Amino acid sequence: QHGRNLFCLLDDWCAQFPRSCTTPEALQTRECCPPWNGSPCGFSSGRGVCAPHPARDLPKPVDYRVNWPRAFYDSVCTCWGNYDGSDCGQCLPGWRGPQCQQRHHVERKEITDLTDSERETFLSSLHQAKQSLSSRYNILTSNDTTVDGNYAFQNTSVYNLYVWMHYYSAKSYAGSENNAAHRGPAFLFWHRVFLLFIEREIRELTGNQDFYIPYWDWTRTNHCNICTNKYFGGVREDGRIDSASLFSNLGIICIHSDASDPAHLIRNPGKDPIYKTLPTAADVEDTMATPLFDTPPFDITSKNSFRSKLEGFQIPSDSRHLNASMHNLVHRYFNGTMSLVPTAANDPIFMLHHSFIDKLLERWLQDHSEATYPESDQVHPAQRAQAYMAPFFPLRTNNYYLGRDTKSLGYSYKEHSLSRSAAGHITATQAEGRGDCETNVRRSKTSL
Repeated sequence: QHGRNLFCLLDDWCAQFPRSCTTPEALQTRECCPPWNGSPCGFSSGRGVCAPHPARDLPKPVDYRVNWPRAFYDSVCTCWGNYDGSDCGQCLPGWRGPQCQQRHHVERKEITDLTDSERETFLSSLHQAKQSLSSRYNILTSNDTTVDGNYAFQNTSVYNLYVWMHYYSAKSYAGSENNAAHRGPAFLFWHRVFLLFIEREIRELTGNQDFYIPYWDWTRTNHCNICTNKYFGGVREDGRIDSASLFSNLGIICIHSDASDPAHLIRNPGKDPIYKTLPTAADVEDTMATPLFDTPPFDITSKNSFRSKLEGFQIPSDSRHLNASMHNLVHRYFNGTMSLVPTAANDPIFMLHHSFIDKLLERWLQDHSEATYPESDQVHPAQRAQAYMAPFFPLRTNNYYLGRDTKSLGYSYKEHSLSRSAAGHITATQAEGRGDCETNVRRSKTSL
């Protein structure tokens, strides 16, 4: 089972921690410096050092995503050179080999461009990750981190680890709708790191160092063309995945449910009366023409902000009367597991969607080499430039990846093999007639 039946109530906190950092000794000494090759952080092998990280005042009550991971540890691993990972035992993205001195590069393809063998390998790797216990990480669950000892560590699968991390980052702070990885300037870079994290964990699990997450270009279709048994499963009338699909019994976590009766993956693509359309190529070009990375007040109300437009809060002028666009619209289009923050990452289409968002980010960055991460007190504390991305180890600031292109991180994007017309793209003119929807729809507090 390996954690398949672990559930996290919406009022709980969920996060990942390196296994050796969950021992009573590590929690008492407040050190998260796992040993590698016999010494903390691989120090004797020249990989890294157990070092204190800067202290800042914690808000009250404690939300341990702000000032991550100070609520638990005073010292963590700082890795040197091309070494990476919670114990400095892994290589930075883009490097491989026993001493992390060999360059490594993969080319992320569009999902429908994969050969039969590539597709089957990718899908089976996801299935293996769902079934396999994570040997590196435990899950922390707690419904109130202000109470000492009010948490527990549990085993989980490699895939569910990834799901927990997204839910943890997306949970709103008390008294606001802000969170650690959405609705602000960290959104795009947090999800870039998130994809690199799960890619590397699946490589470690399968031994396939060339495993990568393809992207899904939703501008080339007017429906979910990968909601078939060839890809991620056909959809039944009740929203369940077709029984012939590998994903039909994919139990999901992080929702209100009885652990003895795991919930199922649900999709109803295009059936929401409001969000029944996918973004178009015209929407993408409108977004890409935005000159500034982000603008005050650096949240969902930001105007003329590339980040806000791509995330989906600023609607293009030619919108079809929706109150969501781009990234957000794709999530809502699925009208099911993908549409709610606590459950979204359970659907494997999530990672392909975000791979395409990352592709668009890279295209924009290539055209705006002068872009900088906002340095402003208006940014929520958890998403400020020098704040550490939660819940990742080793520590990385939110602005760390802005000056690092995908090639330096070991990957690039291969353009779709078909021309847009051959791929069945819906033109902007055609799109205008397919989404005459109501306005001012009240958004669910838990929806994306």
